[in-house]
Amino acid sequence: MTGLHKSPDFGYSVEFAQHRAYVPGDSPKHIDWSVLAKTDKYLLKQYEAESNLRTYFVVDSSSSMHLPLPNSKWNTLVQLLTLIGTLLQKQRDAMGMLEINEMGSHFFESKATSVWIKQMLNHLSKKDGETKKNANIAFEIEALMAKIPRRSQIILFIDLFQENLEKILDAAALLAFEGHSVRCTFISHAELELNEEYFAGKQVIDIETGTKAYINQNDAKRYVSFVEAQKEWAITLSRNLNLNCKILDASREPMYLLRELLA
Repeated sequence: MTGLHKSPDFGYSVEFAQHRAYVPGDSPKHIDWSVLAKTDKYLLKQYEAESNLRTYFVVDSSSSMHLPLPNSKWNTLVQLLTLIGTLLQKQRDAMGMLEINEMGSHFFESKATSVWIKQMLNHLSKKDGETKKNANIAFEIEALMAKIPRRSQIILFIDLFQENLEKILDAAALLAFEGHSVRCTFISHAELELNEEYFAGKQVIDIETGTKAYINQNDAKRYVSFVEAQKEWAITLSRNLNLNCKILDASREPMYLLRELLA
């Protein structure tokens, strides 16, 4: 899979990167003889190395992701991770995961075997609908740094309903500062969260606390405004921290979301 695993280090390949000055002890086989003939300087050729990619998914599995719908955030996310896992496995890249909710975290080390990827996806597909509140995602992200090798790719999949969104993105920025490639992906559901008519005049239940409330037309408008403001806040915070940020709509087809994520 030449060209898919560009490394920040130098090594052996056919892609020329740069020259550097010859020092005693260097192998003469890398001397650029054409440069020596023209300039009378001993310069060595250096080439771009390639290395396999390690990708870790940080997944929010709190109850707000498990709406009782066929195309819930969670079902869409599992399908999306299945597609990404297939791509990574075909590229011989490794895939790991940190699944987080209030009841604890579940960490999978990165491996490139199809059996390992299936085991992770089976774990996600069997998550039931029991009540689980948001965990301390920022703390779990910081703890992840001690478990993963440097220069990994980390993709966060969380919903927008986070009370400590700023702390979460600060922790993600710390991962980037440590040399990892970080993407923050927020899962929304436009059909529900941006549709005033869906909630207006109905009784709703907080899926994480069980609290019931009656939503009138004004409440529904305020809710939609809150969701839109939360999206803008997430994008602004990410840009200020130089983080790659995507907001994916769970009501869209998984193949569409994959193209959006890879764009």
